Amino acid sequence: MQHANFNWRTGSEQLKLFGQVWTPLEEPIAVIALVHGMGEHSGRYRKLAEFFTSNNFAVITFDQRGHGKSDGKRGHITHFNQLLEGIEELVDRANLQFKFKPIFLYGHSMGGNVALNYALKKPSTIKGVIATGPWLRLAFEPPAIQLKLASIMRNLYPGFSQSSKLNVEHLSHDESVVTAYKKDKYVHDRISASFFTNLYSSGLYALQHANELKIPALIMHGEEDKITSEPASAEFAKRSSLMSEYKSWPGMYHEIHNEPDNDLVYSYVLNWILRILNK
Repeated sequence: MQHANFNWRTGSEQLKLFGQVWTPLEEPIAVIALVHGMGEHSGRYRKLAEFFTSNNFAVITFDQRGHGKSDGKRGHITHFNQLLEGIEELVDRANLQFKFKPIFLYGHSMGGNVALNYALKKPSTIKGVIATGPWLRLAFEPPAIQLKLASIMRNLYPGFSQSSKLNVEHLSHDESVVTAYKKDKYVHDRISASFFTNLYSSGLYALQHANELKIPALIMHGEEDKITSEPASAEFAKRSSLMSEYKSWPGMYHEIHNEPDNDLVYSYVLNWILRILNK
């Protein structure tokens, strides 16, 4: 396995984005383009990357704007298209580096939201999409007054940010994962009014347009997820049933890839991808 870092510039502001790529020693079967969640960064997915690399896949990922080692105000976007552009640029880079091998977009949480929206809008660029714990809806519905205030602040002061109030104990049953998250200097808990309203509305958009999905999708969710809505994931899969497979994981929290039985999760994803490639 080989690992390398890279950077590129994005958007009208020419923000510098930080990326990573893991490549197997042999010619890869396909490419996993990985998209992390809110407040975290690509470095937290090293174990997942190493698993797929050991199975002869390349893995390419990046820190989204305002996250990790990438530029940008922490937890802030002005428009959802800025997130979609980041994925499009990642896919373009994967095609250039790996000579148009099949690409599977893999997004978690907020990254799952963006990945599913990208799959709905640019299906011809990828072979399939995997979304784990996607933020289509939250596990609890924010009060109507909170949504109204967020909408007002988006117009008056879109960059206004506050703590996401994430309960990190609900990420994983593995205490070492929770401890590492708390100590990680590249993790943040900021979310702006503009970021929240964009993610909230894009999650609803994905649910409303799920029946328009044209490529294979694997949707997975921990049944005990207290952060994003497991019923919303099941709803998306039902509405896109001709293209989607749904897998719920009993007893698992939000980060199913970081649970004690994550080897089962990795293997499930691998077997699904191999089935798609062999069709």
